[in-house]
Amino acid sequence: MWVAVPSNGDPHMSPFKALSRTEPLIVCGIDPGTRSMGYGIVGRRGRQLLHIDHGAFQPPAGLDSSQRLLQLGQEMGTLLDHHRPHVMSLEEAFVHKNVQSAFRLGEARAVAMLAAAERRIPVVHYPTSVAKKAVTGHGSAGKDVVQDMVTRHLDLDAPPAIHDASDALAIALCLLFDPRLDPRFSDASENG
Repeated sequence: MWVAVPSNGDPHMSPFKALSRTEPLIVCGIDPGTRSMGYGIVGRRGRQLLHIDHGAFQPPAGLDSSQRLLQLGQEMGTLLDHHRPHVMSLEEAFVHKNVQSAFRLGEARAVAMLAAAERRIPVVHYPTSVAKKAVTGHGSAGKDVVQDMVTRHLDLDAPPAIHDASDALAIALCLLFDPRLDPRFSDASENG
């Protein structure tokens, strides 16, 4: 059983209580990776979903790991400073068969959490399967299905060109569809 827990550690404490019902809640969703870190900035005002931005940070392949992490951290900081989200929704780490891949994923998650912590932005963690279920209805949905449903939910003219970006948008939408963390939206349906 998973539990979405804000970084302050209290799953019953909403980080959004200070927002008015008319002020949009801005969420930064992150699909962590050291070669490509997807981001999606979305908002919600009542039942209206707002697409703000999406993309992926992709440091040059020739950088060593510490330089890659530094660049990701700088780009993440710039993104957060520009959009000023109220909360970050971060894909939870999962166990890899490849230990090195798990370490790299942990490094990417740490970069995102550090950038958020420096700006006092709470972070909520979701397993990939929970985000997929929130946007598609199926926890094992493929990347193309997630991409299609994110495009529909946000009424985008075209699907995100990079799967990491559509995955990040799905992670952000997962939080917006979670009434346990933001009671202002408890009357909204599961999928908006």
